[in-house]
Amino acid sequence: MRIGQNPARIDTPAYTPQRIGLASLVFIPHLEGYFQHGLTILRAHLMSLHAHTEMSFDLLVFDNGSCREVKGFLSEMQAAGWIRWLVSSEVNLGKTGALNWIFAALPNSIIGYSDSDVFFRRGWLQASLDILEGFPHAGIVTAQPCFSDILRGEGQAAKRLFAPHQIETHTAEPEVVAEYCRGINAPEELHQRYLHTPLQVVRNTRGVAAVLGASHMQFIAYREVLHQVLPLPATRGLSPEEDRVFNQRIDDLGRLHLSTLQPWVVHMGNTLDPHLQPEVEAVLSTPLPPPSPPTPEVEGSLPRRWLGKLARTRHLRRYFLRLYNALYEIYSER
Repeated sequence: MRIGQNPARIDTPAYTPQRIGLASLVFIPHLEGYFQHGLTILRAHLMSLHAHTEMSFDLLVFDNGSCREVKGFLSEMQAAGWIRWLVSSEVNLGKTGALNWIFAALPNSIIGYSDSDVFFRRGWLQASLDILEGFPHAGIVTAQPCFSDILRGEGQAAKRLFAPHQIETHTAEPEVVAEYCRGINAPEELHQRYLHTPLQVVRNTRGVAAVLGASHMQFIAYREVLHQVLPLPATRGLSPEEDRVFNQRIDDLGRLHLSTLQPWVVHMGNTLDPHLQPEVEAVLSTPLPPPSPPTPEVEGSLPRRWLGKLARTRHLRRYFLRLYNALYEIYSER
């Protein structure tokens, strides 16, 4: 039996998503062994994302079967207003299985994805958008120069580049190469190869340059492009071959894999790199300002708009709710 009228029927506005939607995928099954620093890495990831993203965005965190301590931490972050949408899975759907959910669910026109062990530096998003918006055939854009070819030379989209794009080479600074190699625990042989192999760079007529190649650990893309690669195969928890299917489908669309020339993000891995530790500690020791609550615009007359803003003010909200409950009881009496 229903008593009274559902308040949602009375011109209640729905939330309007931001243009940018960012998603983090978390899998920390326990806090021992390989994952013993998992909570510190996750905290640095989320804190750096909020501290160093200078545009408004919605954040979705997909917890892919983590332990109780991690789930509790994520719930606290959402309650504090730092996570817009929190998906908590009891089981591990695998990385590509989670990507199927994330890409299909996020309503934002530009979607950013990141593993939960990535550290963000200030300016990363603008540097990525300059490339995404500067190249009409951009598929995914990573905010760190990509030294490895996931498609193993079989990609076709970059081979069809034509004027006015210019192809040139770029030799990365030794520290940039070293940081990349530390993030993936590359052997010395691979480190030396990357040091002596120039990167292929494409430059548009406005001078925006991008490395040909991208990583699936972090990237941004247009939602309409990501929807065209779904559904991705998802049979393993973490499979390089299933990851490669994602990159291959982007290439099949004629879309480019691109990355920035400078490392705006860093792959932390499962433990803090001493070279990165000062940056991480600076972020962890600096309190974030209170997040702005997602308050939709209230339409109607000026008094109604002002009442709507007052009713959503954090300190006044509980008093308005008490008033609403009292009026509900009065008008619902029979």
